[in-house]
Amino acid sequence: MSEEDVRGGLRDAVGDEPPLNFDPDTLVATARQQVTRRRALVAAGLTTVAVAVAAVAVPFALGRTPTTPAAAPPTSAPATTTEVEWPPPGVKPVEYTIDELGARGGELRSVLVDRVPEVLPAATDFEFGKFGGEAEGQYYEGQTSVNTHVSFTVKGQRYSLYVAVTAPGAVEDTPKTICAASGAHCRGVGEQDGGPLVAKTEDIGDATLWTVYHFRSTGAQVLVTAYNYDMASQVPPTYLPTIPVTLDQLTALVTDPALTL
Repeated sequence: MSEEDVRGGLRDAVGDEPPLNFDPDTLVATARQQVTRRRALVAAGLTTVAVAVAAVAVPFALGRTPTTPAAAPPTSAPATTTEVEWPPPGVKPVEYTIDELGARGGELRSVLVDRVPEVLPAATDFEFGKFGGEAEGQYYEGQTSVNTHVSFTVKGQRYSLYVAVTAPGAVEDTPKTICAASGAHCRGVGEQDGGPLVAKTEDIGDATLWTVYHFRSTGAQVLVTAYNYDMASQVPPTYLPTIPVTLDQLTALVTDPALTL
């Protein structure tokens, strides 16, 4: 059998097959959304990754100069909170059904819609994503954390926040393990409502991430990460030299009592 005979046979075999039933634009948009969400999970430390931090990187709480100068850590707090015993004893895991997570996700989004503009008065053109899991607005049985993004503009440039809330009894990290993996780029910055606060800086290529974690006395965890680009952009991001968010602003968001599961 010749090569031409083989090609002809293949053409005949698929000649009557119907066209693929999907919209390429929808497929691409969905893929981008999935990649954005997974990238956020990795960058915020909710999955295990190895991150090479540049030697010249300086934590924002220890001297980096953002557009709005970051406030110094509270002087009344201990120099570090990573030695605080956490989680507290007797934490009872909290479980949610898919419907309960969906309803709670909507409530949490409303909290951000009201709270973020108050905390970031210099920002405009907010875009609030829907809370979900790996995909925006989607939940699954046994899910113990929810996350979303907030995009905004300051002085004509787009930036973003990533917000993740983990239920009591489901938090894998502790103040010790987070800072053990981050070295000098991570430190305790006090306590609030009986729970330690930890600030971390990551430089990953051109991307810079500033994260504040609040380990709640309930055994829950909330984290808010500020990015030097718009992580939800549908085009290649523009990485900016500074992040117009201060340590105090991140702390105000991450300790908001309404952000909880």
